[in-house]
Amino acid sequence: DGIAISLSEKKLNTIKNIQSSHPILSQKSIDSADTLIATIKKMTKDDFYIFCLSGGASAMIEKPVEGIDLENFQKISQALIGSGIDIKVLNSVRKSISQIKGGKLAQNTQANGRVLVLSDVIGDDLSTIGSAPMYDTKVPHTIIGNNAIALQGAKHFIDQKVQKCEIVTTTLDMDSQNATQYIKKTLEQFDTKYESFCLLFGGETTTEVIGEGKGGRNQELALRLLLEDVITQDLSILCAGSDGIDGNSPATGAFLDFEIYQKMKIARLDPKKYLQNSDSYNFFKTLGYDFTIGATGTNVMDFIICLKTKHCSY
Repeated sequence: DGIAISLSEKKLNTIKNIQSSHPILSQKSIDSADTLIATIKKMTKDDFYIFCLSGGASAMIEKPVEGIDLENFQKISQALIGSGIDIKVLNSVRKSISQIKGGKLAQNTQANGRVLVLSDVIGDDLSTIGSAPMYDTKVPHTIIGNNAIALQGAKHFIDQKVQKCEIVTTTLDMDSQNATQYIKKTLEQFDTKYESFCLLFGGETTTEVIGEGKGGRNQELALRLLLEDVITQDLSILCAGSDGIDGNSPATGAFLDFEIYQKMKIARLDPKKYLQNSDSYNFFKTLGYDFTIGATGTNVMDFIICLKTKHCSY
């Protein structure tokens, strides 16, 4: 027996699939949690379970504490997401107003099991990922995928095609303004040493929503890098979310190359105005520089890929 809660509507042979919602929870989230609790309660102490957990569970399964209805829970969640706080603080608040997060779900069964985890948080903090519904002292957790593993795959792909390929960090954890300066400074250091390189940054920046436009932290980071004039004829940058979704936009992220400056002039776009309206998506979409691949079905945080292509074989 089994149950899968996902964003897809699919039929499986032996496992019941339930479609939920993300990033804003809905009645589907509550219905999914109720079904999951009922399934877990059926297990006896002689049963063994495998619980696959990924980022997104915070919105996809939810049962608010008594006294908070769905509408108010949605308002709290939306305010938290738009506030610019990091995922650890966000999930800490979520756990305090939930009946299943912070290990509370695990309390519904005496069965033994193991949790296999795809990490979407800085440092792979098991008490934070998916708001930790099964994080109990009796339940072993194992990381099976994270940002470092993903970037190692990227490094293996590009390593022999440039003079230097380096994973700069997998724990980028700062607001978009400071991240912009950090990336800019790192680029300057490598640019003086190598004719071709690929720098890989992983983690998650934070972005405070101050306008009514569409965008996300990756597109805003790309927009800020553009405003810092870091792009040259040889350098291109991609900022993207591994889950395929960036903020409240349909895009995955955005990319930059040297031609964007000319296209920006022709279209007479002022990037500062778009930044002030939290509307990075429409800026890049207008110029054809939005990076849109759709939901990937997994999440191991974000990637910033900086590629200098002079004398590069790729």
